[in-house]
Amino acid sequence: MINKKFISDLFDELFFIPRSITGKGFRKSLNIFKKFINFKIYKTPSGKKVFDWTVPKEWIINDAYIINPKGKKICNFNENFLHLVGYSKAVNTNLNLEEIKKKIFTIPKYPNYIPYVTSYYKKDWGFCMKHNDFKKLKKGNYKAVVNSSFVKGSVDFGLAKLNGRMKKNFLLSSYLCHPNLANNELSGPLVMLGLYERIKNWKNRNFNYFFLLNPETIGSICFIKKFKNNILNNLQGGLVLTCLGGKNNDLSYKLSRNENSKLDKLILNLEKYERGIKTRNFTPATGSDERQFCSPGLNSPIGQIARDPDGTFKEYHSSADTKSYMNVDKILSSIDKIENLLKLNDYNCDIYSQNPYSEPQLGKRNLYDKLNNQVLPRSANKKQTHSLRYYLTNILSLSDGQHTLVDIANKLEVSSNLIFKYVKLLIEEKLIIIK
Repeated sequence: MINKKFISDLFDELFFIPRSITGKGFRKSLNIFKKFINFKIYKTPSGKKVFDWTVPKEWIINDAYIINPKGKKICNFNENFLHLVGYSKAVNTNLNLEEIKKKIFTIPKYPNYIPYVTSYYKKDWGFCMKHNDFKKLKKGNYKAVVNSSFVKGSVDFGLAKLNGRMKKNFLLSSYLCHPNLANNELSGPLVMLGLYERIKNWKNRNFNYFFLLNPETIGSICFIKKFKNNILNNLQGGLVLTCLGGKNNDLSYKLSRNENSKLDKLILNLEKYERGIKTRNFTPATGSDERQFCSPGLNSPIGQIARDPDGTFKEYHSSADTKSYMNVDKILSSIDKIENLLKLNDYNCDIYSQNPYSEPQLGKRNLYDKLNNQVLPRSANKKQTHSLRYYLTNILSLSDGQHTLVDIANKLEVSSNLIFKYVKLLIEEKLIIIK
């Protein structure tokens, strides 16, 4: 059962694994999720050309630290993985104060945070520390030690599928490659796990749901290389899950590249008529794997969903991104909210009348009375309430195969959630179908 204790315990197990874009730390973490999500693991070998990228060698890191002039270890990798620049090459050298300072990264604006820095595709080395500690460094001899190596291996990703009745696909994606980060690392996969469990238990699924967990950027590129002519060619929509445990109460949705997908239109409708979600315009300058999925040759209808988007919170990519900042309760809330969104989107298809040559007889089906105890919402202009007859007859009239659930909601100037209830009712009565 996906509850607060389960999420909290799983977080604790994952947080102290030294992950990167390759290697045993990533594999160990992926295999932990594989216990709960039926992932098939795919591997792309080191050295393989993938579009404009080359799959890197695996990075093996055993230890790293600096010994200061008093003989004390500082920037100890085994105390906090962020102390070492990710993918640092091996080094064992003596440096003076000015030389060692050039190899240390800090965040002067937030002097008590250790930054997260990587050098995946350029062989280099370096350390990270709090700026307040950096300012206390004294003159003298420093010894820098990085016990690391590079071997031929692979970039791995996990892919799982829950079948639906249609041939349309929906992709839920997240990444797993940052060490000692909470909101920016573990919130997305934890929400994915919760959604997998929820969707698996839906009585009916219209779409095929794919779940992708990969190292950020290079992992999604390897996935695209393998599946661009299969999964991505028949996509109804998708979400990149990231930073879903932050402080904001509202969800934040980054529109797809064209900003007019069915999912985009649904969320824009909810933003207009309800509370709880806000939209951002698409940009490839920031973000996560939606940048790859929305590349010009794909132009996939995939957006990104977060609470605190990347780069908008001061704890981002630093040691301050902890479990307390991430907040397990917000993870559970994100699972609830995104599941409700996906349930709605699962019916956001073209709607067809089963009685296209005349108005069906609603009275004999007791449809006028079925919901008469509900208070129907006002229209967008707030001047009048509408009857059940109004909504049902309008939905039926617009069920011509050229309107989706969201199209009808926008035309009637109401939330898609309202139309969703009536669409489900008409489907149950076999008056409409969705394709």
